[in-house]
Amino acid sequence: MEARGWRGHPGAIRVAAMGLAIVVAACAGNRPEPFEGSPSRGQMISHFDLAVQARGHAIRGDVGGFRDAAAALAELGPADDLPAEILLQLGPMRWEARQAARARTIQEAAEGAAKIAETCGACHLANGDPLADRFTVGGPPPPGTPARHMAGLAWASRLLWDGLIGPSDRIWVLGAEGLVELGVLPEGLPADIPPGDVRVAGVRLQQLGSRAALVMDSRHRIETLSEIWMVCAQCHAGS
Repeated sequence: MEARGWRGHPGAIRVAAMGLAIVVAACAGNRPEPFEGSPSRGQMISHFDLAVQARGHAIRGDVGGFRDAAAALAELGPADDLPAEILLQLGPMRWEARQAARARTIQEAAEGAAKIAETCGACHLANGDPLADRFTVGGPPPPGTPARHMAGLAWASRLLWDGLIGPSDRIWVLGAEGLVELGVLPEGLPADIPPGDVRVAGVRLQQLGSRAALVMDSRHRIETLSEIWMVCAQCHAGS
């Protein structure tokens, strides 16, 4: 992954909308199929997809959309065939989703999305069914346009999320390293934000990526990922 030397192009303003669409696509849920061994495949897919929606709204700075997705996740009742040990683990996830549905700020939405992801990972780990080996790691889009660069950042962010919900140290660190390499934002994107603010955001993303590569406990990973998503959301909400 080579981030150095990437530059915006004269059509950067026109590409802003396309860039956001690519970011959303790259940041989509890396859903591991077909959830082999799950006592209720449909239930797990519903949880996963709602958590992905909540995360996407948080990253875009859409607090209202995040609240709606978090509330839907909290209200999703358990399937009849879920065993007791999984029912017990669903409690913390639904509680965090319920708390997250009260978010009023970008920071609260980012924190809520990260906490929800961590409870998913705790459930997978507690039930001996980590998803770490079911995710597709892939790689960022090739360099060339600001939109591709933003999609690369979304790829790194997605790996950090995958690392929490897996849970997987390996995937988490890959995401952190990707963020360090891709953190410098290209000139001209986002189009409506002063270049100085864009540079500051890029430096901050690199700093947080470096921190993420070193933190191993879930509490600090939640804090770090929520800060990363806050930087993303502030740019998206301001563009």
